[in-house]
Amino acid sequence: MRTTRPIALRARPPGSPEPDLTFVAAAHRAIRQDLGRLAACLGQVADRGAKPARARAIYRYTEALLAAVRAHHENEDDLIWPLIAATAGQAVDLIPLADDHQAIEAAVGRASDALACFRADPGLCAELHKSVSELRDMVDEHIADKERQIVPAMLRFLSAESCRWCEKQIQRRASRPGQRFSAPWLARYAQPDELRRLLAGRGWRARIRLAAARPGYARLERRAFGTKPAPP
Repeated sequence: MRTTRPIALRARPPGSPEPDLTFVAAAHRAIRQDLGRLAACLGQVADRGAKPARARAIYRYTEALLAAVRAHHENEDDLIWPLIAATAGQAVDLIPLADDHQAIEAAVGRASDALACFRADPGLCAELHKSVSELRDMVDEHIADKERQIVPAMLRFLSAESCRWCEKQIQRRASRPGQRFSAPWLARYAQPDELRRLLAGRGWRARIRLAAARPGYARLERRAFGTKPAPP
């Protein structure tokens, strides 16, 4: 597990405010639900085929989603988990979840390989559907484990300040192309109150970037999934 030194590495003092984990909840929901609907979409395409324009959109959407899954796990490895290890000590065992990350990274690699084959020949959708479905199942189990074990530990041990620091570092690490997908993607799956909290902590620039990115995301989503998707 790689480490990046955050601000003060100390457990949250008793009685101090709990951290706001909105960014964690929204990311988990987006990853789980979007992998699920992508797997369903790919199953339909594997059975019925897709026109070239839709196949290109599916390729672009899947590529961006796999990058978002990879970035989420890298941020956990580099930022969030070292902070938990430093503040929670022996109270939390991160090794099984780190092992999960290695297995999930391998599954993302298999999905990326299948996606490259799909790009070359959209008729080869069955293997992409299989690999994305495998990834969906692994991520579902992994996130369920994290929400049982890690989220309560974050609420108990991490200070509000340290979580805000993590969120800012995650924003700084994100590439501009990645943000053009991830900002409206997260907004799509965030509940209204969650989105208000996320935007409140990120300033007016984040609002502008989100407004600018939403139309392009909506077009790509519509082209990839064939019709205007229902709200999550």
